[in-house]
Amino acid sequence: NAGADSWLNELIWRDFYFQILHHNPQVASGKSFKPDFENLPFPNDERLFKAWCEGKTGYPLVDAAMRQINTTGFMHNRLRMVAASFLVKDLLIDWRWGERYFAEHLIDFDFSANNGGWQWAASTGCDAQPWFRIFNPITQSEKFDASGKFIRKYVTELSQCSDKEIHAPWLIPPIRQQSINLIIDKDYPAPIVDHATQRVLALSLYKSCLPNNEEIAFEA
Repeated sequence: NAGADSWLNELIWRDFYFQILHHNPQVASGKSFKPDFENLPFPNDERLFKAWCEGKTGYPLVDAAMRQINTTGFMHNRLRMVAASFLVKDLLIDWRWGERYFAEHLIDFDFSANNGGWQWAASTGCDAQPWFRIFNPITQSEKFDASGKFIRKYVTELSQCSDKEIHAPWLIPPIRQQSINLIIDKDYPAPIVDHATQRVLALSLYKSCLPNNEEIAFEA
């Protein structure tokens, strides 16, 4: 069944990352598997990192995921991908910062899987997602939590939002905000970055390390 297939798939990924560590021990000391991306010029804004850690980025699915790990020590694999991609490619923060945070908070922490997962999201690892693939946190939210059930569980400030509103609450008109007791930037933060703007910056940052790369960019 689907559950068993998913479980087996995760075991395969774990063993794959075991092999990566064995044959490429440098990644265990914080090195990127792909040398070209070893010195990506991340700005590493500590204010943005703090907001990510606390689940106060203004992007509901990311915030729900971070609040889940902070309260339960667990996060679904899809959410780990979304949260990691957001930290690296929206907030432009070194993947190692996120790797360390997950290591400190996950109750199912496994060094090889955590390192491999973060390097996958940051496009620095073996068989990682392409550097030009950038998750759209709103699209991911609409696709994987369409009804907003998960978001409402962990981001209670948004409990009165409709299923449509909950994925981008900053777009809710002021009058509607008042009617549901949700004033953006007071009761719940406005987005700390603009995804479209950060996407362009991320592509430029990665491209600077690969001067001969083709002009390709898409979102997921």
